[in-house]
Amino acid sequence: MRLFAFLLLAVGLPGCSLFSEDSSLLLRDLQLEVTPVWAVQTGELPENANVQLTPFIAGDRLYVANVAGGVTAMNERDASPLWTVDLDEQLTGGPAADDRLVLLGTIEAELIALDAKDGKTLWRSRICSEMLAVPVLTADKILLQCIDGYVVALNRDDGQRIWSYRRIPPTLTLRGTASPLVEGERVIAGFADGVLVSLGLEKGELQWEATIAVPRGRNDLERMVDIDGRFRVADGVIYVSSYQGRVAAVSLENGRFLWTRDMSSYTGVELGDSQLLLSDDQGRVWALDLRTGATLWRQDKFASRLLSAPAIMGPTVVVADDQGNIHWLDSRDGHVLATENITKAWDYFHYRWEDEEGDQDKPDHAITTYPVVTNEHLFVRDNTGALVAFRSHAITDATTSSTP
Repeated sequence: MRLFAFLLLAVGLPGCSLFSEDSSLLLRDLQLEVTPVWAVQTGELPENANVQLTPFIAGDRLYVANVAGGVTAMNERDASPLWTVDLDEQLTGGPAADDRLVLLGTIEAELIALDAKDGKTLWRSRICSEMLAVPVLTADKILLQCIDGYVVALNRDDGQRIWSYRRIPPTLTLRGTASPLVEGERVIAGFADGVLVSLGLEKGELQWEATIAVPRGRNDLERMVDIDGRFRVADGVIYVSSYQGRVAAVSLENGRFLWTRDMSSYTGVELGDSQLLLSDDQGRVWALDLRTGATLWRQDKFASRLLSAPAIMGPTVVVADDQGNIHWLDSRDGHVLATENITKAWDYFHYRWEDEEGDQDKPDHAITTYPVVTNEHLFVRDNTGALVAFRSHAITDATTSSTP
């Protein structure tokens, strides 16, 4: 379920930067040149996709899957294909990969493991239910979360279940789940009831739970508090956000809150240099102080758009929106340095959209997957399956450097 929020909230926060469409109080000593590097068609995403089938980087390989069952491994530098397979069934989750396996989830509640070398199917395993998020690979296990509230650990050699943990989901939830996060001997998972838990990696026992958001309201819609977006860990602290709830810093050791802020975000958070970055459900981008949660800056220019979670690319913060735009912001103050449109980038390489030949209605160029960053490139994929790689070049008054 995708929700649209059209309320623009204007607040004054002392000691922070707030930017609107007409703001002129900006730092001007950083300029950015953005160039599209390559563009390829990878097949469509699921209808009403929300962070499903995001491209996955493993080493110098980029793995991409589409809703019809196509899976491709390509060189991330030039998009040259290494192998392509057609599983001939609807895919809903993944891909995840390392140097041995590539994992995909199907609409029929199966996890498929492919050989990373050539794409051949190694095994299939029946899982709890439909998997929408990206599974996690460890040395001997696979951790995944399903839409029915199960977190499951599988043997990575054959897909056999080792343990499972479940929280019963509410009646109405967003269509999506967060990916588990493995930190040491802990598995961190967030659920549709707004609860974050720590489980033992070996046996799946509950170590602690923290209520990030408490359902409030008179109906099921108002009471949704899903933890669907990604969360991050740094220096023994988990940073997490929830829909219609809070963003919080939680102790990895015992689940105690270090700080919280009332804020609604279903895409999750990203860590910058002493910053916690997130996009809220009103289309605003925030930078918060990691230690206190205080606002460092806020960018309001994209109000009422559906934004991706931020990505870090050198000295910039990158977000994509439901109109097919990619925005590069100065990480120091939130000023918009550059904006590119994925359709224009595609046209730069002289490709023809399917609808230009009358095969379909106007295509959906919304970007609902996470932007993916490597040492050289930013990868962005829209709902039609157009995958574009960008390179950015940052210029300051003192120095000139390529990013990231």
